[in-house]
Amino acid sequence: MTERPKRPKISFSGIQFPLFAAKPDEWWPCDLHSAAFPSDLLPRLERAWASNPKARHKDRLPTWALTELLLELEPQLLAVSTDLRVGTWLRAMRPLADTTVVALALEAWVCGHVAPHQADVPWGEVIGDALKLQWKPARPDLLERGVRPNGTAEPSEAAYKMLATFLAASWVDRNCRLGGRDTDQGSSWIMGPASPDGDRSVFLWPPTRLARGGEQGYSTHYLRFNVVTLPHDERLLLRVVPHVARMAATQPAYIPRRSQYEPATATMLLYAPSGVLRDTERDTLLRAPVTVTGVKDEMRWTWKPGLPRILSRLPSPDLFPLPDHVRKDPARYASPSEPGGDQAPKPRAFLQHSTGYNYFKDDEDNNDDGTRETGGHPTGTGFQPIDHLTVFEALAPALEKHHLVPVTPAAEVKPHSRRLPNKRTKAGVEYPIELWHATPRTADAVHLVLTRILGLEHITTAHRGDAVVGCYRGNEFSVRLRLVKPGLLLAGWSKATDSDPDKRRRARQAALEERARLWQDAFPPEDRPVGCLIELEGPGYYKAARLEDPKKPLKNALPPRCNRLVQIIKPVNRDPNPAARSTGLHPFENTEVRKQDIERITAAVLDLLRQLGRLPTLPPLFGTSALEVSALWLAHAGPHFVPMLLRMRTDGTATGQLIPSQNHPVEPEIPLELLPAALAEGRGKVKRTDQETLARFLRGALAEDDTHDRLFIARAATLRNKGFWPWLSNQHITADALMWPGASLTDPEAVPVPRTPTSLPGLRIVRINDDNNELPHGFGIGPAPEAAEPVADIEDAGDSQDHAESHLGAAQGQGAAGEGASDGVGGDAAEAESVAALPELPYGWGRFSGVARWNDRGYLAINPRPDTSQLPKGVSKLSGPDNDNRNGQNPTSLHIHASFLQDGDDPDQLALYVQTLRRFHTHTSKATRLPMILHLGKLMEEYIP
Repeated sequence: MTERPKRPKISFSGIQFPLFAAKPDEWWPCDLHSAAFPSDLLPRLERAWASNPKARHKDRLPTWALTELLLELEPQLLAVSTDLRVGTWLRAMRPLADTTVVALALEAWVCGHVAPHQADVPWGEVIGDALKLQWKPARPDLLERGVRPNGTAEPSEAAYKMLATFLAASWVDRNCRLGGRDTDQGSSWIMGPASPDGDRSVFLWPPTRLARGGEQGYSTHYLRFNVVTLPHDERLLLRVVPHVARMAATQPAYIPRRSQYEPATATMLLYAPSGVLRDTERDTLLRAPVTVTGVKDEMRWTWKPGLPRILSRLPSPDLFPLPDHVRKDPARYASPSEPGGDQAPKPRAFLQHSTGYNYFKDDEDNNDDGTRETGGHPTGTGFQPIDHLTVFEALAPALEKHHLVPVTPAAEVKPHSRRLPNKRTKAGVEYPIELWHATPRTADAVHLVLTRILGLEHITTAHRGDAVVGCYRGNEFSVRLRLVKPGLLLAGWSKATDSDPDKRRRARQAALEERARLWQDAFPPEDRPVGCLIELEGPGYYKAARLEDPKKPLKNALPPRCNRLVQIIKPVNRDPNPAARSTGLHPFENTEVRKQDIERITAAVLDLLRQLGRLPTLPPLFGTSALEVSALWLAHAGPHFVPMLLRMRTDGTATGQLIPSQNHPVEPEIPLELLPAALAEGRGKVKRTDQETLARFLRGALAEDDTHDRLFIARAATLRNKGFWPWLSNQHITADALMWPGASLTDPEAVPVPRTPTSLPGLRIVRINDDNNELPHGFGIGPAPEAAEPVADIEDAGDSQDHAESHLGAAQGQGAAGEGASDGVGGDAAEAESVAALPELPYGWGRFSGVARWNDRGYLAINPRPDTSQLPKGVSKLSGPDNDNRNGQNPTSLHIHASFLQDGDDPDQLALYVQTLRRFHTHTSKATRLPMILHLGKLMEEYIP
């Protein structure tokens, strides 16, 4: 056997985060025009909104909906302000010659959001009379920014809302290239849809059609530009991140709902090469949202409320194809059309794919029962290190022309040991588990997991009535497993079909109550919580059969009524295939169960043990005794919030506490395994508008009267908004100067006095920010190796030490990856073609995991690459379509801010501690996006009715 040559290792000299910073003394003026909102119209709209019985905030118009409508329909608008009182409501390169779209959007917004209760008012005429836009020339500086008192940059509105658009337009107009597949003949970059947040993307066009095992889809890449800030950094920062765009080529069979309070939605992308509304526009994609009902052939698409009123009255009323026509035949509307006579080609429409979508496969053969087989999208997600760094290097010269330069690499914070502390759990605990199943192989799989994966010894088996009870004992814990066959109790029941919504709701509630009573009669509550593994089919099965899916009712009814915690699993009913290409289909240790079934049952059992209280005792901080860790998870429930205060104490106990309400005026701390029952009862809800109550609960969570060592982890993504805790925002957070939750920081006459660590002994606060739209990826870089024999299929050898790789190695990696791609690319792209070469990087590079110091109190932390990510780091997805159906891995960072420390605390060690908590789990070996205690809160949301 020929021994593989080894690649030389390098020590990273720094961690490169692909960000660009504006030069301190440079500016970028741009000539444009702005217009104010019609002053005569605003008072009338405010009165109408104040009289709207469904208005939540009477003093604040829902201008976000108007901003979205205008940016979806009028490509010439650069920015739309949500503040209707400013003099720059609309910004455009030149005055709009035709304000028809603006008038129609205003009318739809008023009728659908502001004043739907005033149907007798002729709002079209009112708006037409008032809409006389006065355009004024303006010359804002796109790089303008100030500095907040805490040392954080404060970009101007022009920088936040328009810099990304101007940079994207510059990339398109200059015909810039990355050097990979965008150099193919016929490829170019076009403008993506505008965003209310000021972000802007450029899409590589046209997309490529892919095929894999009957799955069909379109795929392309896009670069997303957006302005960001980081605490205590005076620089205006720009992110440019590559993303994968996936679009449908076959009829969708299932589109999931993202919220139980809102219908399912999808997004269409509209492309008109000769301009959308006028032929003077750049090639641009528009975003067109649709509402989705039903599944499979009974699925229906309609425009989101307000759009039909607008589209039928546009200068080109047939511009947007009917959504349901696109649903039935996505490939037809995604294909270019030929112009006829004096007509321009019709716009192309694409369904933008998102996680959870299923499609009918492009197969002629149906299943045995006559149904059509469904599948996902053939395109893989994520990019590779070589791709991110290639984009970074390619953009550097283009952005420098606009006075934006790459940031310097950051330094790693090296821990004393890279090994995780021992995970100690309570010893000698027996966890009761029930398996509600109908498939014998499911019970076999659970037995294999308990004995061969978890290492428990099967001691005894006994029969209790119709159930079988087995005892499994281990060195650290034991499991008592009860096998139950509930039969029809788990069957779905018919959906209410009454045309009256109130009657339909009452009928559904009565059916739920009846089924819950049957469950309670069959499974009376035990003295302590019992874990319940329940075997059920997926949601598509019940939707297709027009039956109510029992999963959510089970999670709402079993904890409070039966004292049972719920974990849903799909049946284990497929035979293993030893000859299959995928090892997951192979038999597990010569059994009749597939490896991938064992993996998912293992995950389910471990998660159920987590729900029953099997959690690790927290490791010590600063190498001394352990400290109490707490956090507040803010869940959303329609018009309410459900704040959950979670604590992990030094003795290993974990507790939860809900906010008091009118029905439950006293809410004590309870063991974490009892929290699901309290949530399922509907406790702990507070109105979204009741900011005072929420701020008071938050302040109590900080335990200001205590003196023991404690750490509070605050998640900025939820707590800094809506005035709950403004101190957590980038512009206000100041080290060791705590402002209480609810305190206003914008009123100069009522600035509160900050609290110092000496006045709050024992308290530490760490703010984390996990918003992917604000944070960069990170990569280790170092000197380029003098000589490296490229071997693309040898993967990284460590967390922060990595193999050096130049682009010469990446090119061979592309070839290796192409051999593993199944089915390849459809159409002409399926033919063999040369792989476009990416430019060579001038340094060694690799994956990094750990903590990097951004400034004295700010850190960026990256988790290790998950075991499921097996694509070698040198395999590029930018270079050609051969690797499009393979999954990359984006090393997303988490921002950790050591906000409030006691005298003598080391912020480096605190950041490392929070990073450790992202990997300190007993229910999974995977690192999580959030630290353990916040991750536990996120998992509790499934029990909120």
